Amino acid sequence: MSDTASLTDGSFLVAKGALHAGVDFFVGYPITPASGIYTEMIRSGVGISAPDEITALQYLIGASLNGHKAMTATSGPGFLLMAEGIGAALAMEAALTVVLVQRLGPATGSATMNAQGDVGLVSNIISGGFVVPVLCPSSVEECAEMTVHTVNVSEQLRVPVVLLTERDMVVGKRSIDTSTLNLPEPVNRRLYQGDPSDYQPYSHLDEREVPAFTPLGHPEMQVRVTASTHDARGIIGSFSERVRHDTERLLVHESLDLFPPCLHDSEEGAEDLILTYGFTTYAAREAVAQLRSMGRKVSLLVVRTLAPVLVEPIREALQGVRRLIIPEENSTGLYRKALLGEGLLRNLPVEAVISLNVMGRPVAPEEIVRAVLCDPDQLPPDPVGLGEQEVRS
Repeated sequence: MSDTASLTDGSFLVAKGALHAGVDFFVGYPITPASGIYTEMIRSGVGISAPDEITALQYLIGASLNGHKAMTATSGPGFLLMAEGIGAALAMEAALTVVLVQRLGPATGSATMNAQGDVGLVSNIISGGFVVPVLCPSSVEECAEMTVHTVNVSEQLRVPVVLLTERDMVVGKRSIDTSTLNLPEPVNRRLYQGDPSDYQPYSHLDEREVPAFTPLGHPEMQVRVTASTHDARGIIGSFSERVRHDTERLLVHESLDLFPPCLHDSEEGAEDLILTYGFTTYAAREAVAQLRSMGRKVSLLVVRTLAPVLVEPIREALQGVRRLIIPEENSTGLYRKALLGEGLLRNLPVEAVISLNVMGRPVAPEEIVRAVLCDPDQLPPDPVGLGEQEVRS
């Protein structure tokens, strides 16, 4: 893959980030709008094709458990087919990366339309209340960097991690100097270095309670993996205290420092905060520039880790804010609902939460500007009692 390209897209940069991170096994099934990533990884020499998405995820699990850094890319319908395998990967503690490129749904929907409609689906795809970590680039330039972060988090925590992006992020061409990209150093999972006779596949935990890794087929140690609840040896048993502990270890809320932080463009005295993620960040940044040129004080918070919700940085950004504006390209304000689920807004003096929902096209900067300038008293009352308002375009 050449670094001389100036006109490029997010597909190229996701692949570039994956190779920098050390991904040496990609398997996928072509699906619009993720096919560009599939093509780039096949061209790189580390990618193969699977007969379908169900098989692709099973290939990934096998590759990961054999010590490879494994990745796939898909869109909504393919991601749903991978759901059972993603849950199995979490239970087995198999590190792998899934790039999910959103398009307009439901079902087959419109494969050539941009959307942010999978935010609720992706983090809750696993049964039992367990959360799949979800990272999200906020610009085309960030696609490579965030891919490296995604692979690194997966390796450090030995869990499947999703890089959530959108059609317009990976398909649209931009002039980019790839030599200036900010690429983190690759991180590898911790290997077991102890006495082979003491080895247990789900034991030898580090400070994050992640077990040391040994690949399948090791000549001196028995590596046993299972998607059922199990003990440190990988033996299926009744739900004992030890089994409960080994299951709860799969929650990642104690490792929030590993996840990419929010980007906070704060203006002193601002009472309006625009909270955004993904491709909508382009419109939000332009809206902030327009509002400030009009003399309106406004701050911007760009979320790059969607799940688990980074509660404290968001709460900090909300201090002193009277109105929170959340533009999203879906019909129901999915990330706003995630924030409500974390209770972020219930204990803060936020007078109004304006959810700007647009489906089937990108949010325009002017729509965000109008949402900021609108009078909440003129909007319908919020039935939940949080001062929430919903603005549809």
